[in-house]
Amino acid sequence: MQKIYNKQRGTALITSLLMVVVIAILGVAVSQQVISLRKTTTANYDQNLSLNSAESTLSAAYSVMSENFLDPPTLQALAVDINTGANWWKNSNNWSDATAISGLISAGSETPSYLIEDDGTGGLAVGTGDLTKRFYRVTVKAQGKGNSVAYLQSYYITLE
Repeated sequence: MQKIYNKQRGTALITSLLMVVVIAILGVAVSQQVISLRKTTTANYDQNLSLNSAESTLSAAYSVMSENFLDPPTLQALAVDINTGANWWKNSNNWSDATAISGLISAGSETPSYLIEDDGTGGLAVGTGDLTKRFYRVTVKAQGKGNSVAYLQSYYITLE
């Protein structure tokens, strides 16, 4: 009778385990990329949402300015004194006189709002002095669904 020796050394087992480890590492790497891409996409969406809301609010503020530009006292009554401090728009106390736009869909916790500011100088003389030019600064604040806040600022000039 002949003896049969089992000469298996576990090569197939080691190869299988290495393949499982490689596949697991690839799976973890792919899932990390998906999570990172999702965070980036969410942040980009939030920024776009806040910017679109701010642009709509600026358009609403311009409509108010356009409706009242022929009536300087009314337009001046809508405006507050111009803020000159550094980063004044970040202070929520400076937004207490802002006009909120309730017709827009509020994406975040704050309703989009605008602030019309008068330069306070009384205007600059143009030509013969019969007309004066008055500068208004319109600043808009709108928040996305997350932490993204967009600020837009534009100037409006009237002749009185």
